[in-house]
Amino acid sequence: MRSMQVVMLTLCLLGGLYLLTQAPAFFMPARGNPALAHYFSPGASRLLGGALLAMAAAGVLYMRAMYYRARRQLPGPREQRGYFALLVVALALFAAALGVAEPGANPEYRPPLDAR
Repeated sequence: MRSMQVVMLTLCLLGGLYLLTQAPAFFMPARGNPALAHYFSPGASRLLGGALLAMAAAGVLYMRAMYYRARRQLPGPREQRGYFALLVVALALFAAALGVAEPGANPEYRPPLDAR
């Protein structure tokens, strides 16, 4: 289980750093209808990168407290408030990125051959 947590932490960290530093503009297709998409501008891309880095920071704090401390103990109120603050920041950044992203038609969508 710990190896899966490390993989997810690494993906959040690398993905967040990439989105924050490179800020690529991209289309994210809708789940129900791939013909529709949200256009993430470089600013929205940076917001997503910040959200992923906040999630990675929360993961690092949790793993440090639960696995890499001499005594394994549940986090106290101070640490729990820190986790909560990081998660609220991450959710706020995700919501801001989705709010900034413009919905529209997906230019990369090609309908299936039988639907043409």
